[in-house]
Amino acid sequence: MKLWIITISFITGFSMLIFVELSGGLSAGRFHPIDQKVIDFVQTYSSPFLDSIMIFITTMGSKWVIGILLIGCMSLFLLVQRNYWGTLISFLTVAGGGILNLLLKGLFERERPDINRIIHADGFSFPSGHSMGSMIFYGFLGYLVIRSRKWPILSKLGWISLLSMVIFLIGISRVYLGVHYPTDVLAGFSAGIIWLIICISILEFIDWAKRKRKFERRLEDQNREKGQETFK
Repeated sequence: MKLWIITISFITGFSMLIFVELSGGLSAGRFHPIDQKVIDFVQTYSSPFLDSIMIFITTMGSKWVIGILLIGCMSLFLLVQRNYWGTLISFLTVAGGGILNLLLKGLFERERPDINRIIHADGFSFPSGHSMGSMIFYGFLGYLVIRSRKWPILSKLGWISLLSMVIFLIGISRVYLGVHYPTDVLAGFSAGIIWLIICISILEFIDWAKRKRKFERRLEDQNREKGQETFK
């Protein structure tokens, strides 16, 4: 338990430091030269074939795809595992992350880049909604994989690697398609990690409380049985 607290505290603190640094540099334009260099580098690989691939990848981070996958995830919790708290927390994790992203966009009001834009995108740019949403949802799936007791370690490592690659490529696709600055993507990842850890911690606390109640109930039953045997 202590190792868990230390780990999440470090990750949360580091992610928050990155987000604060990025958001603080917006008004001063401190990261604009870096943004421009990364955009130029990524878009040097532009081609019609890669355009279609990146459009497909970025769709994996859209609210429609994540919404459909979320319904499947909630159905698994509810119908197969009968985990009502898991169902509720998975919904609040994704839905709450979407609301938080809209609030942050409205707070910073950063206009989207207008450099070789390949697809259309509305709204403000900072932080990237696709990057934040993919980190939250696919990160939550990664958490479920790690928590599973049915899969061997190698299978878990394979799924974690795949989910991490999906998250990373979605972020790259937003820069490639010209709808986000690299700092938007990095800020989206950072904010997504923070929100994800908060929601996972809540779910872990609920699970711990349930296990504690079961243990106390079992202990009471054992004490009651011992008392009855003594009385006999």
